[in-house]
Order: sequence, then C-alpha cells, then structure tokens
Amino acid sequence: MAEWSDKRLTLEEENARLKKEILALRQFIDAMQNLIDALENPRPEFEIIELLSEVLKNALDTINAKDGSLLVLDEDTRELVFVVAHGDLPSEKLLWRRIPPGEGIGSWVVENERAVIVNDVQSDERFYSGLDQEFAFKTRSMLAVPIIGGGQTLGVIEVLNKRDGKLFNTDDQTLLTLMCRFSGELLNSVIQQHQNELQANRPGESGG
Repeated sequence: MAEWSDKRLTLEEENARLKKEILALRQFIDAMQNLIDALENPRPEFEIIELLSEVLKNALDTINAKDGSLLVLDEDTRELVFVVAHGDLPSEKLLWRRIPPGEGIGSWVVENERAVIVNDVQSDERFYSGLDQEFAFKTRSMLAVPIIGGGQTLGVIEVLNKRDGKLFNTDDQTLLTLMCRFSGELLNSVIQQHQNELQANRPGESGG
C-alpha cells in the first residue's frame, strides 16, 4: 500500500512539473509572437526595450534559470552595455554598466559570433569576475548567445545559474538562439531608424 502511495505521489509531482514547463513554454511562445509582431509594426524604443525584457524573463522561466541579461555592443568602444537584466543582481545598479572590451565570456561570444555553454565558469579563463566581486554574487554556470541582426553582431544574451544545480544543455541553447534571432532583427530596425533620423536632420541633406 505504501509503495503504491509513493508511486502516486511521484506521478503527481511529475505531472505538476510537466504542467509548469508547458505553461512556461506557452508564455515564451506568446512573448516571441509579440516580438515578431513588433518587427512588422514599428514601436517606440522604450516599448521595444520593455518587450525584450518580457521575452528574456519568459526565456528564463522556460530554461529554468535564475538570472539573465541582454547586453548591446558599443561599436565605438567595443564595450558591452547592460540594457536588460533579471534575477538576483540589482538591475537598477546593473543597467547601463559596461564590460571592458575583450573581457568576459560575453565579449568572446560577440567577437567569435558563437554561442557557448559554460557549466563551470569559475574554471574558465574567459570569465570576467568583476561584477561577482562587486555585488557579492556567485556565477556558477552560463549560457551565452550572440544577438545578430542585419548581418552584424549587435550584442549578447547571457543566462546564468540554472535552478536546482542542473546544467545548461543544447535544448536551452536552441531556445535562446531563437530569441536572439528575432531580438537581433528588432534591434537592427531600431538602429536603422536612428541612422535615418540622423541623416534626415543633418544640414544640407534634406534635399532641394
């Protein structure tokens, strides 16, 4: 009788876990659809940042990770700049912070235009520990994927510390790569819009 009760409890727990995963995946798909809609219907820049933040949050829930950030590449300085952040790190202190050029796993991903899974960052020589030390944070594992739009690498999305001590895997990478693909095109459209506005406002370039 006790054995049957244990099996029933195990099945109920597994069923609850599957329902949670399905709900998270549905929310991620809905957020991705909003991202695709934004590509077809231009929005103000602040709305786009909010949209990217929402999609990243849903990606974290689906991957079952605690912390994640979206960083944009400053073409002039080659620094990575935090524009979206979720998790235990204080986002109000993290946003608009810069990672020195060439420092960190994210910089490596941008320069090499390759996604990477590092399930033991402390032993990886590319890891930039400055923020961990400043905020008394512990980065254990990382999944980082480049954001590419318009044929250029625009930044990187970093996801940290999968819950329950689990390791990042290729399924997680595939999901995040999908998000980065659409995020890249959306960010590229914002950049193009800015460039067009700058050109239109330059003296002597309005035609006539």
